[in-house]
Amino acid sequence: MLEFFLTACRLKRVKRKGWLVKAKVSKDDAESVADHSYMLALMAMVIADAKGLDTCKTMRMALLHDIAESITGDYMPEEIEQKEKRMLEHDAMLKLITMLPEGLRDEYSRLWDEYINCRSEEARLVHELDKVEMVIQARCYEDMGYMGVLRRFYSYAEPYVSDDIARKLLLSSINS
Repeated sequence: MLEFFLTACRLKRVKRKGWLVKAKVSKDDAESVADHSYMLALMAMVIADAKGLDTCKTMRMALLHDIAESITGDYMPEEIEQKEKRMLEHDAMLKLITMLPEGLRDEYSRLWDEYINCRSEEARLVHELDKVEMVIQARCYEDMGYMGVLRRFYSYAEPYVSDDIARKLLLSSINS
């Protein structure tokens, strides 16, 4: 298990490229993948509870959703074909899963697959909240003085968010 945790620990150092390249956020201020995953898990907990979903399952998906980036690194959508990214992340996830005790491998693999393929309401919610978290982070950057960030990231995220609560949160992050 130690190897799994040491590999996952790399997420603390993997900066989210979109903030560095598109938003021109300084490396010191740039959100790491671990920062993003924590905030997403917190959002998933609160909103899954509010919706009466399986909160534990939703949080577990949120925590696992980008863990493959501990091996692959972070890519912006225009840097890599979606099919290639999925293949790289799938291979990385297989490697990560083998670092876990045998009794957990199937469950974590199933959860990740369910998330990737949007096979449940919890998985769909995590996908949408992934976009909402990005907009909230953009709002944080604007509050820090990085101007012009929010609208750009909102425009990208908006078409992907349809859940009522997630949509209200998305709209309030840009309108307040």
